[in-house]
Amino acid sequence: MLRSIITGIAIAAVLVALILTIQDPLQWPSLALALLFATACRFERRYRAGRSGQAPDARFRPTGERFVDPETGRVTMVWTDPATGERRYVDDGAPAGPTP
Repeated sequence: MLRSIITGIAIAAVLVALILTIQDPLQWPSLALALLFATACRFERRYRAGRSGQAPDARFRPTGERFVDPETGRVTMVWTDPATGERRYVDDGAPAGPTP
């Protein structure tokens, strides 16, 4: 939900910056910044989606934590790197069942 709101804001910022740039070409930095923001939103979504369902490399260990991802409704496992404390969230591949 929040990701969709931020993406909507990024698209609106691009449209406003485009209108400003058409009216005054010296406003091109605002268009460049808005496009950078919108592109970052798009790549973040692709980066996160590409990592789900893939087992992390050998340095990561499962923590035993599992939760239902509110966006996908699927069970997600938490893995951590003991050396750095980095956490990775991996789609367990199972849809969340009804809660009792």
